[in-house]
Amino acid sequence: MPYKYILLIVFSWSLQVGANDTINIASDEWCPYICNEDDKPGILIEIINEIAEAQGYDVNFTLMPLARSLRLLQQSKLDMVLALTKEHIEAFDLRQSQQVYGGLYNDFYVSNETQWKFSTIENLKNFIEQGNILGLINGYEYGSAVSRLKETSGEFIFLASGDKPLSSALKMLSKQRITVLLDSRFNVEYEIQDKKITNLQYAGTQGKFVPLYIGFAPDTTLNYISAFDKGLIKLRKKGQLSKILQRYGISDWHSKK
Repeated sequence: MPYKYILLIVFSWSLQVGANDTINIASDEWCPYICNEDDKPGILIEIINEIAEAQGYDVNFTLMPLARSLRLLQQSKLDMVLALTKEHIEAFDLRQSQQVYGGLYNDFYVSNETQWKFSTIENLKNFIEQGNILGLINGYEYGSAVSRLKETSGEFIFLASGDKPLSSALKMLSKQRITVLLDSRFNVEYEIQDKKITNLQYAGTQGKFVPLYIGFAPDTTLNYISAFDKGLIKLRKKGQLSKILQRYGISDWHSKK
C-alpha cells in the first residue's frame, strides 16, 4: 500500500480541521516512531497513514524541530503533532488523543569509557556539576525532576535541536562531546543499531513508562479526535498494528505499565 505522506520544507497553512482532505502534521525525527526514510517512515507515520486513508484523508508530514511544531499547533497552523506527553498537551493548551500512541522511558546512556550509573536525580546532579555534560533535546519533556535539574544546573546541560536532534546527540555522545544522554531506550537502541554505533552503553532509568499521545490543534472537534482513536483500536484488533510494529522490532505499548 503506497504511503500518502509528503515530506515538505514549507507548506501553506489552510487549516480548518476536518474541513479539507489533507491533514498537516509536523514533528522532529525520533525513530522508530517518526523517521525520515521512504521504506520505513516510522511507526506513528504508518499508523496515521492507515487511519487517514480509511477516513479519506491525505497526509502532509513536515520534519521540523519539536519546539517549533508545538508553537504552530498551538496556533492551529497544524492539525497534529505526534508523540507528545501530557505535559506537552497541558503546556500548549492542546487537544489530546484518548488512546496512547507509544511511550518512553527516561533512560541514560554513556560511552563505554564512562563508569557512571544513574541511581537518583541527586546522583546525576552531583555527577554533571563535576564538569560532565548532560545531553537533552530541546522541547522534550522529561518530568518534573529533570525540569528542576535544568533550572538548577543548566550550565551543565546541552540541548540538542534541529530536525534530527537524537541522531545529533548520539554522535556527540559517541565522540564524548557530551558525557551523558537522556532519551528513551526504544529510540536510542533503534538509532544505535541503525547507525552501527558500538561505543555506547545503557546507564540506568529514572521513573516509569510514560505514555505518549497525539496532540491536536486547540480548535479540533472531539469527533475528529475520536475517529483516530477508533482507528487505532481497529488496527490493533485486526492485527495491522502488530505487523507495523514488527517491521521496527518494537512490541505493543498497550501492555506497558
